[in-house]
Amino acid sequence: MPGLILQLQHFFLVVLRVGSVLLFLPIWNSRTVPKQIKVFSVLVIALALTPVVAGTLPPFPQTWVALLFLVLRELLLGLSLGLVVRFVFDGAQMAGTLLGVQMGFGMVTLIDPQTADSSSLIGDVFSLTATVLFLALDGHHLLLRVLAQSFGEVPVGGPALMPASLFSFLIPMGSVMFELMVKLVAPILLVLFLTQVAMGLVARTVPKVQVMIMAFPVTIALGLIFLSLTMTLIGYQLSGRFAWFQGPLFQVLKLWHG
Repeated sequence: MPGLILQLQHFFLVVLRVGSVLLFLPIWNSRTVPKQIKVFSVLVIALALTPVVAGTLPPFPQTWVALLFLVLRELLLGLSLGLVVRFVFDGAQMAGTLLGVQMGFGMVTLIDPQTADSSSLIGDVFSLTATVLFLALDGHHLLLRVLAQSFGEVPVGGPALMPASLFSFLIPMGSVMFELMVKLVAPILLVLFLTQVAMGLVARTVPKVQVMIMAFPVTIALGLIFLSLTMTLIGYQLSGRFAWFQGPLFQVLKLWHG
C-alpha cells in the first residue's frame, strides 16, 4: 500500500509538469482541440514518463502552501518554454494580419476558434500553414523531448520564482516575431506598395479613371498571386525558425537550472 501511494504521488508530480508545459504550447492549447483529448494526452504522456523520471522527483509536499508554490513554479516553467515557441507562431500570425490589411482585407475579420477573438483571413492562413509545417517537421517530437529532459535539467520543486537571467534572455527574443513577420511578407508588401504608387500616378495623369474602384480588385489579385508564388519562401523561413528554437528551449532549461 505505501508503494502504491508513492507511485500515485510521483504520477501526480509528473502530471503537474506535463500539464503545465502543454498548457502554454501551440496546438495543445488550441480551443479547437477537445478537452477530453487534452486531458487524455497529458495522462498518457505522464504515465509513460513516470517510471523514467521517478528517481528525479522530490518528496510529495506535506502542506498546501508547499503544494501551491510547486504548482506556481511549474506554471512559470511552462510559460517560459511556451513563449519561445509562441514567438514563431505569433510572428507568422502577425505577418498574415499585416498582409491582409495591405491587400484590402482589413475590413474582413473572422472569429478565431483558438483565441475566441477576431482575426484576419490571411492571418489564419499563415497560422494554419505554420501549424502544418510544425507537425510535418516533427516539431511536436522536439517539444516532447524537451519536456522529458526538463525533469533532469530542472527538477520538480524549488523556489517559485523565475530566475532574473531568464527575463534578460526572453525579453530580447520578442524581436523574433517582428523579424519573422518582415521576412515572410516583405516581397509581397513591396509589390503592393509599387501597385499603390502606380495607381496614384494613374489618378494624377488620367483623372477620369476611377482609381478607387480599380484599386481594390487589382490589389487583392496581385496580393493573392504573389502570395502563391512566395509560399515556398514562406515555408523555408518557417522551417528555419522551427529548427532554430531548439537551442533557445534548452537554454531556458539551463537558466532555470541555474
